[in-house]
Amino acid sequence: MSASPPRIAIAIPAHDEEALIGRCLDAFATQSEAGEVTVVVLANNCSDGTSAEARRACGFDIRVIDHTFPPGERDAGHARRLAVEHAAALGDIVLTTDADCVPDPDWVAAHRRAFALGVDMVAGRVSADWEELRHHPAEALRIGALEWEYLGLMASAEALFDPRPHDPAPRHAQCCGANLGITSAMLRRVGGVPAVAVGEDWALLAAVDQVDGRIRFDPGPHVTASARTSGRADGGMANALAARMSDDYLSDEQFAPADDLVFRWRSRAAARQAWSLGQDTFSIDGSQVPLDRALPTFGAAWGAVHLSPPRRQRPATLPRETKRLRELMRRDG
Repeated sequence: MSASPPRIAIAIPAHDEEALIGRCLDAFATQSEAGEVTVVVLANNCSDGTSAEARRACGFDIRVIDHTFPPGERDAGHARRLAVEHAAALGDIVLTTDADCVPDPDWVAAHRRAFALGVDMVAGRVSADWEELRHHPAEALRIGALEWEYLGLMASAEALFDPRPHDPAPRHAQCCGANLGITSAMLRRVGGVPAVAVGEDWALLAAVDQVDGRIRFDPGPHVTASARTSGRADGGMANALAARMSDDYLSDEQFAPADDLVFRWRSRAAARQAWSLGQDTFSIDGSQVPLDRALPTFGAAWGAVHLSPPRRQRPATLPRETKRLRELMRRDG
């Protein structure tokens, strides 16, 4: 007899999202091949009708939780941590998105397909709502297009320089709380979503990576996020879009120069191979770098390797670095 498919629980933190949460939840009522799904909405510190709007949703099992965080915890990170914690008690796999997002009709099914390959965490893709985005200043759109092109190339390059069987091409390079999935077992292993104010998505990925969890950057699961410039949480898409309009804007450290990225990927690949062979050093550019074999996992040992922090760059350098990354892929990949 075949095993039952894993139960899916979806965690949605929501702060004053009365206007948008309805369309988010409507998307779950029409999911194709979703299977057994429970949606948990954490209405946190709301002063509007978010809870009432969420409770009007129908067509699936929904739990709406009203919660007031104390000062010092009124942020996106703590809200997602608690929403995911509630969802983990109801499902074998927890997916999370934001209240201002609209998942594709096959979003749940796409996550199911990714997890069926035996991974512990899935990062899906997030796109901005073009109907809102097209009203942004032309310069902000130009910078966004440059970053998007570079990010897409980074995804292919990383798979080339540091291939991992569980995360083959095609893949992407986004990690966003608006589209993540993780097994409840892995959540327990890492102690839940890290309790940080912002960047909880990347912090969770780092925690899973540290215990050698299998992370898949799958292009299948996709959501469309609001492109509003007045958001509900620090560190979200609204902040990122608004930041592009400032004169002193620097691209996120993820968009490091091509040579820096390739050096890091090649170093990690060499370190992983050395770890698998039981060696306590790895070679990179003629130098021997130590690996701490006393640590329990490769992820922990790699985290202890001291490399120069990634450099941030101005948008004007992105075309040059895109060209350079293509050259390195042709030459060394």
